[in-house]
Amino acid sequence: MDKDNPPLTRAGAPVRERLQPYVSGVVVVAAASAIAYGLDKILPLPNLSLVFLLAVLFLGMRYGALPAICAGLLSCAVYNFLFLEPYYTFLVDHEDDTLTLAFFLVVAGLTGNLAGSVRRKLVDAQQSAQRTAILYEFSRKVAAATTLDAMIAAVQNHVAATLGASATVILPTPQDGETLPEACLPQEDRAAAAYAWRHLLPSGCAARACFEARRLFMPLTTAHGRVGLLAIAYLDGRKALTSEQEDLLRAVADQAAVALERTQLAAEAERLRWLSETESLRAALLSSISHDLRTPLVSVIGSATTLSTVGKLISDDERADLVATILAEAKRLNRFVQNLLDMTRLSYGGLKPRRDWVDVRDIVGHAVAAMRDTLAPFAVAMATDDAVPLLFADPVLIEHALVNILDNAAKYSPPGGRIAIRIGCAGNAVVIRIADQGPGISAPDRERVFDMFMRVRHRDSRQPGTGLGLAICRGFVTAHGGTVAIEAGDGGNGAAVVVTLPVTEAPPPDPTEGDPT
Repeated sequence: MDKDNPPLTRAGAPVRERLQPYVSGVVVVAAASAIAYGLDKILPLPNLSLVFLLAVLFLGMRYGALPAICAGLLSCAVYNFLFLEPYYTFLVDHEDDTLTLAFFLVVAGLTGNLAGSVRRKLVDAQQSAQRTAILYEFSRKVAAATTLDAMIAAVQNHVAATLGASATVILPTPQDGETLPEACLPQEDRAAAAYAWRHLLPSGCAARACFEARRLFMPLTTAHGRVGLLAIAYLDGRKALTSEQEDLLRAVADQAAVALERTQLAAEAERLRWLSETESLRAALLSSISHDLRTPLVSVIGSATTLSTVGKLISDDERADLVATILAEAKRLNRFVQNLLDMTRLSYGGLKPRRDWVDVRDIVGHAVAAMRDTLAPFAVAMATDDAVPLLFADPVLIEHALVNILDNAAKYSPPGGRIAIRIGCAGNAVVIRIADQGPGISAPDRERVFDMFMRVRHRDSRQPGTGLGLAICRGFVTAHGGTVAIEAGDGGNGAAVVVTLPVTEAPPPDPTEGDPT
C-alpha cells in the first residue's frame, strides 16, 4: 500500500475499535484519580477537580465529545467518592459540595464538547488535506501518462493503493462506444455494471443501488458523456463506505474520466494528423507522378513514335538525336522510380547498408561518371585533400546519395555554371561538399528541403523532379551515422550540400558467418 497516501478510516469498524475510546477514558480517569490522591496526601490542594478536568480535556481532544462527556461523569463520581465527605461513599453532606459537583459536571461537559468540536475540525482538516494530497498525487501520475494503457494502469494502481482495493477500468467497445464488453464481466456483476452504465450512478457492492455483485461500479463521466466504468473490489469485502471514502472515490473517478477522455482525444488527434499527413503525401505523390514522371514518358513515346513512323526519312544525325533523347529520358525516369522505391525502403525500415572498406574519392568519381550527360553543360571542378581515410560504408548507397545531390545541382545551376566538389576531413569524419551557382536556398528553407516532396520554388520556374532526392540523401547518410546540411555556396552565391560521414572501425566478424550449419 502507498505509504504517502494511506487509506482513509474504514467503515464498519469492529466492536473492539468502537469501545477503545471508552476503555481509554476509564484508564485516563483512573490515572487522574491516582495523581489527585497522591497530591492530596503530599500537598493538600482545594482544587483537585482540575486534575479531572485536564483528563476530560485530553480525552475530548483525543477521542471526541461523547467519550469526554462519559469520562466527565465518571470523574464526577470518582471525585465525590474519594475527595468529598463522607469519604468512600457517593453521598453528599454539604450543599457547597453539591454545587461544586454540579459546576464540575457543567464545566466537564462544556470542556469535553469544546474539545470534541476542536477534534472534529482537526480530523476534518486532516482528511481534507489527505484527500487533497491523494488527488494531487493522482493528477500528477495521470499527467505523466501519455498513452491509454499507461493512463488505465495509473488509475488502477492509484485506486488500489489509496483505497485498499483492486480496481479495473472498463472501456466501451470501440465499435460504437456505447456498449459495454460483457464478455469481460462475471455473470453476477453484469446487472450492476449495466445499471451504472445506463443511469450514470454507482451500483453494486457498497452502493445504494445494491445488486448481487462482488464489485462496486463507478461511472466515469465528463461534460461530453460517459467514457467508461471503474470497477472496485474491496479486499476485506466491506459492505459500506464512509462519506470520506465516497467523496474521495467520486473525486478520483471524475479525475480519471477527464484523464481518459484527454488521452482518447489525443489519440484521435494523432490519428487524424497521421491521416492528414498520409493524404498530403498521397496527393504530393500523385502530383509528382502525373507531372514529373509523365514528362520523360512523353519524350520517350514521342521520340520512339518518330523513329517508328518516319525513321527511314530522317537523317542519321536526327535519328541519333532521337535515340539520345530516348536514352536520357529513360535514365531520368529510372532515377525517379528508383527514388520512389528507395523512399519506400526508408519509410518501412528496410534499408540495411552493406558496408565495406571504400575510398570516398572513388565513390565521388563514380557518381560524377554516372551523371556525365547531365553534368555536360556545366564546369565540374573536384578538389581533394591529400590524406583522406578509407570509409567503412555501403558504396552503392553513398553513390546514390551523391547522384541525387549532383542531379539537384544540375537542375538549378545556370548553363555554363560551375559545380565545385571538394573532399576533405574534419576531425574524425570525411566531408564532401558540393556547391552550385544556382539561386540558392534561403535559411528558413534549408531544413525543410529534406522533407519528402518538399521543393523550393524560385520565381515562377519549376524544375522537373519528385522532391525526394534530398530526403533520400539524408536517409542514406543517416543510416551510416552521418549528417547532411545545406549552407550558402562559394562566395555567398548558390547553395552547397555538405555530407559528413564518420570514420569508424569495422565491427568484429560474425562468428556464425560462413558456418554451413
